Amino acid sequence: MTKIVNLLSVAPLLRALMFRALTLAALMLSSALTIGAEVTDLYKASVAVPDRSVAARDSAVAEGLSRVLVRVSGNSSIVLQDSVKSALTDAGRYVVQFGYHSKETLSPEDGAMIKTVFLNVSFDDVAVNQFLRREGFPIWATSRPNILFWGAVSGVGGRQLVGGQQQIALQQALEQQAKRRGLPLVLPKYDDQDLAQVRAGDIWGMFVDPIVSASARYDANVVVIAKVLETPDSVRVSAALSIQEQQQWWEVAAETLDQAVVMLIDQLGDRVGERFAVQASLAVGEQVILDVSGVEELKDYARLGEYLDGLLAIRGWYLSQAQGSHHQYTIILESDLDALEQGLRLDRKLVPQPVKLVVPLGEGSTDAAESTSTSTIPVTEGPAEASTNGPQVPARPVLYYRWNG
Repeated sequence: MTKIVNLLSVAPLLRALMFRALTLAALMLSSALTIGAEVTDLYKASVAVPDRSVAARDSAVAEGLSRVLVRVSGNSSIVLQDSVKSALTDAGRYVVQFGYHSKETLSPEDGAMIKTVFLNVSFDDVAVNQFLRREGFPIWATSRPNILFWGAVSGVGGRQLVGGQQQIALQQALEQQAKRRGLPLVLPKYDDQDLAQVRAGDIWGMFVDPIVSASARYDANVVVIAKVLETPDSVRVSAALSIQEQQQWWEVAAETLDQAVVMLIDQLGDRVGERFAVQASLAVGEQVILDVSGVEELKDYARLGEYLDGLLAIRGWYLSQAQGSHHQYTIILESDLDALEQGLRLDRKLVPQPVKLVVPLGEGSTDAAESTSTSTIPVTEGPAEASTNGPQVPARPVLYYRWNG
């Protein structure tokens, strides 16, 4: 005999599903535009050394580890912490490989070409991450948001855009500092399409909304606008950041343009890192169910497992159910659900899926109430127990995705 479901008890769940259904189209659209970049060499550093002595090497290794910790944590102030200062005194324990190389560089004093020796050092990513997690620092994964940089400079030659064929030296300085922080920085082309929408005056006026609209063609997750005012005695930079529909503003001032660029990129890296780096938790992680369709072949299963292993938002996982191309995984979170979903949106290897919930309206009825959701809707794990009091109280949230790896 078909059991009649208590619709009053189902109503709250249906209302939640219907609310989430309204955001489905927007979420799918925003996901398509939030494709991150895979940043390599996060755990490597190249540091200039005066010679190849042991003392110079030890000093360079400590400096290299300092850069790596900042880059991986997304926080430049981490080097001020006592635990980090202590780790830097024994930086060699984190080294897996090092070597030297030489190249010609410009002397900052007279512009002459000089030969500079660099120590190239690679650090153990597992050991570095374990240190950050143990000390309660955030960890920023290799999948990072694209950052589109709109800049303008005002000096003795008037105002110039930063991009295209203008301000080449400044472009190189920005890219070098962005690489130091592990930031995927993108500069506008300033072709006819860009110039039809954005002028130097727009950047100088810090007109954020129209510039963000003009940024859509670049698939950027983050948009930053900066105006640089150069005087004979100082450089002042005013910056605006648009990230996940929120805006931030700040200023930096320095004696030279190079110093101002370092300060600007450090502020940018800290602000973006604060949003995307995963804050580890020492407590027992929350558990969620990851429901994945599209796992068609054995290689899909293997690649999906490798992908889950690499997500810093996940502390552990196991396959709890499999039926054909449809798999369910129990996920133990490192931080929280928002951090996991944010990471999934960046690389798009798992695509959020709508879910249908069918609720019988009465005994013998063939009608059904239908709703859609893209993300976390609670369901009951395991076989349902017959009850006259409606559906069971959900135990864990469920994420519905399709494998796209």
